[in-house]
Amino acid sequence: MDKSKTTTILSIVLAVFLVLTIVGQIIVIPENACRTEVARLYELVDTVEFDGVFVRDEHIVERSYSGVLQYEHEDGSRLAINSVIASVYASSSDIDICDRIDKLNKRIETLVDAQSLAGTDGSQAEAYNKLIGEKHIEIISALDKGDYKKASQLKYDMLSLQSKRDIAKGRAESYESIIEKLRDEVRTLEARISSEPQSVISDEAGYFVSSTDGYESELAMADAQTLTPSQIKAVVEAPKKATSGVNVIGKMIDGYKWKLAAVIDDNRAALLSVGDKESLVFSKDSSVLEVTVEYIQRYDENGSVVIFSSDVLNAELASSRTGKFELVVSKKSGIRISSDAIRINKDGEKGVYILYGNEGYFRRIEEVYAGEDFIIAEHRPGNQDNYLDLYDNVIVDGKFKIHVSEKESGNEQST
Repeated sequence: MDKSKTTTILSIVLAVFLVLTIVGQIIVIPENACRTEVARLYELVDTVEFDGVFVRDEHIVERSYSGVLQYEHEDGSRLAINSVIASVYASSSDIDICDRIDKLNKRIETLVDAQSLAGTDGSQAEAYNKLIGEKHIEIISALDKGDYKKASQLKYDMLSLQSKRDIAKGRAESYESIIEKLRDEVRTLEARISSEPQSVISDEAGYFVSSTDGYESELAMADAQTLTPSQIKAVVEAPKKATSGVNVIGKMIDGYKWKLAAVIDDNRAALLSVGDKESLVFSKDSSVLEVTVEYIQRYDENGSVVIFSSDVLNAELASSRTGKFELVVSKKSGIRISSDAIRINKDGEKGVYILYGNEGYFRRIEEVYAGEDFIIAEHRPGNQDNYLDLYDNVIVDGKFKIHVSEKESGNEQST
């Protein structure tokens, strides 16, 4: 066949196919042409972000000492009267030596404890394997959270379990030689210490913090409600001042209760009431603080002073004077629906049509929130009482056929 004729025939066939396709679209689209969206869960959280100032009853702790100070407790620890606050070493090298001695003694303790199992049968070996696995998970969890002190403590627990397992399985008959070698190392290190550390003793009970910020005598809990927006903002802008006294070693917080003073926009503050129980997210460590709204005072165009209170104290809270916080003032959840999809059926019920096959079926909705171009409807799982359910194909706009049992008039719904 002539090549030019073949090309002509193919062109004609393609042209006919294109025309038929276009005609088919023209015929079909008006009959069932609509835009849809999948019904999905949606959560709308309204939050208030603000800077807050911690208010506590606290005072400076001063001690005379000569040497290098090593604190014995983390900030915010509860100390009883006559507790050791810190140890004073002659030099920083003495601190390093004593730290090494402490670690060796802990290792010796684990081996002595495991040694007591020598001569027993291996029936507990499997139990130790399980405990070691659990301890390993705890260590990973502590490291993920940045709690390195806890991870270090757990490490010795796992070493103890491993030593006991090895004895129970017969992998090690005795740790005596290892223990003696470690004790020799301890004695060698002890001989290198230039002088015995001196203890700094607490003469009162309270929560100790090793740092100071200069506001210890200025921000008392009894005065929290007298703070003005300008005073709060001044502390936020300058959270640390010089502390007088050459022998200041830290401060003591009188109790575990504290208050938080903040300036919040009037419209947001109006959503709160005295006595409300709220949750604040503290940005410093992402912890959630359970607080009570204690006081609200409006200050014209300067906003409202809000005082929160709590009785939970930890290291981050005790050592902070200011911080950034996030307060959830409202939370709405349900199925998100475009406003254009909302219909009223022949019975006066608010709802939407969902596309099933080539027809539209009415589904009721219960509105819980209305936005500018969408609403959030209550989620009733399992299509309860003919309500909209998750993953239904919601018709937003266009033309579609209504199922015969739900027709209002005619056989189409147009938007």
